[in-house]
Formats: sequence, C-alpha cells, structure tokens
Amino acid sequence: MIFIKWTPKYSVGIEEIDKQHKILMDMIEDSYKISKKKLDDKELKNIISDLLEYTRVHFSTEERYFKKWDYPYSEEHMIAHEEMILKVLEFADRFKTEKSKIIPDLLNFFKYWLENHIQIYDFKYANYFRDRGLI
Repeated sequence: MIFIKWTPKYSVGIEEIDKQHKILMDMIEDSYKISKKKLDDKELKNIISDLLEYTRVHFSTEERYFKKWDYPYSEEHMIAHEEMILKVLEFADRFKTEKSKIIPDLLNFFKYWLENHIQIYDFKYANYFRDRGLI
C-alpha cells in the first residue's frame, strides 16, 4: 500500500519546488515503510529530524521565490510554514515520552498537511506567478 506519492496533480509549475515536494513525499513514504519495522530510538528520532530539516529547506526555497517575485500573500503563507514547524517540534517533544507511538501520528500529520498545503497555499502562489508570466 502506498501511503503518499507525488503525482503531477501536485505540480506548481516551478521545477525546483516540484522536485522538493516529490522529495518530501518520498521521505514521508520511506519513513512510513520503515516505521512498520521495530526501530530503535535513534532511528525514530532521525525520522523526525530528517523530515523537519528538509521541510525547513523547502520552506526557505518557497520564501526565496516570494521575495524574488514580490508575492503579496507571502506573510500569510509564511505563517502557515511557522505553524507547521511548531507542530512538528511538538511531535519531537512528545517523542521524549511516547517514542514510537508518535511516528504514525507524525506521518499522518505530514501527509495531510503537505497535500492540503500544496493544494491551498502553493497553488495560490503558483496561480499568481503564472498569471504574471513568471512561470
């Protein structure tokens, strides 16, 4: 069973961002698969850390485009980014007491958040950029 997979329906039309969305979805999918095995605390902590770190890289990329192309709704979008990071940090904090119990919750959160964020927030900037001939 596939947990999450990038398809062209998630494309925003910016190659670098589409590639990062695919990498994030692949990371979530891979984490989902390995979470089905018995993992030690270090492996579980690495799942959280790797997803958090790459998400920050991705957000930084999007925010660079916002600045470069003067996206008027960037503040709203960046608040959504900050809220997501805070939620993942909550999962990381819960890890101290709940260990492997939080991994399924974390992956479900990432999947739901990423799919919805792309379709709501990312398509909004993609349409804005497209309407102005930037992509």
